[in-house]
Amino acid sequence: MLLPDTERALLHRLATAQHDSRVPSIAAAVVRGGARAWAQAIETTTDTQFRIGSLTKTFVAVLVMRLRDEERLGLDDPLERHLPEAQVRGVSIGQLLAHTAGLASETPAPWWERTPGDLRPQLADLVDPSPKHPPGRRFHYSNPGFALLGAVVERLRGTPLPEVLQREILDPLEMTRTSLQPQEPHARGLAVHPWADAVMPEVVQDVGRMAPAGQLWSTVQDLGRWAAFLAGDTADLLDRDTLEEMLEPHVVADLPGLPWTGAHGLGWQVWNVDGRRYAGHGGSMPGFLAGLRVDLESGDGAVVFANTTAGMRPALATELLTAYAELEPKPVAPWHAA
Repeated sequence: MLLPDTERALLHRLATAQHDSRVPSIAAAVVRGGARAWAQAIETTTDTQFRIGSLTKTFVAVLVMRLRDEERLGLDDPLERHLPEAQVRGVSIGQLLAHTAGLASETPAPWWERTPGDLRPQLADLVDPSPKHPPGRRFHYSNPGFALLGAVVERLRGTPLPEVLQREILDPLEMTRTSLQPQEPHARGLAVHPWADAVMPEVVQDVGRMAPAGQLWSTVQDLGRWAAFLAGDTADLLDRDTLEEMLEPHVVADLPGLPWTGAHGLGWQVWNVDGRRYAGHGGSMPGFLAGLRVDLESGDGAVVFANTTAGMRPALATELLTAYAELEPKPVAPWHAA
């Protein structure tokens, strides 16, 4: 149970974000010690599914690292060893995980997030043949790169990705409200008019082969369990050393010349906020925004969802974590002489 002052403070921050950002509905949760400490929703419920967008990539990354730990693949393996039909040469599995493969951010037109996946039936249809930079040179976020990683998981498991995800992650972690297709109750995707207090519906597409880049739906309650996983409660689904490897900053993701605040590990984003290390990922699809952040020192985590195309502050999850830590700091273990 939270203290009443903590409950009020967290709800006030959430309500202020919903009001000031003109978000149709919003939901959030905070976890500590592997358990949900707080969950709240405005104009919706905490059991409502939202589309989580690129947070899907973190699940794909864990599936890839499980294969690596089983010695089914190596991070230095060239992609063509496992997916020759993708017609992508000279990039490695590890580079795809860290977004350093030099692939384009998006598929060739039309925009994959707003069009049905059957417009891109083959793996080779996902990738712009013109690289953005030489493999390994620098960070360049790539949605098609993770679509290819999802195809690698399917190829090596010999099973469709939804079945692998269900068997290897969702069932063991009892994440019963996380799925590739929406299940009621679920939020409707909306866009808020930038100059009027009006909302417009967003069409939700099944993006087909691009699903590993952003297809999943979940609830803040389920994603709270995923935050606990990121904080180290992996239920033996992933070796602790492997998780730490994934959270190492492999490439700085900030603009050149600016102080380092953001980096990318293997499938996870990493942030340096005032000298404190956070990890997680953001997510967006038309009509939806999502964010997950974990304080890697304390293990506290926060999840925030909204059904809007734009507007929610990316730092809201960090703000909730900061307020929680200030109002209810974790107990400090007593010092003992050696």
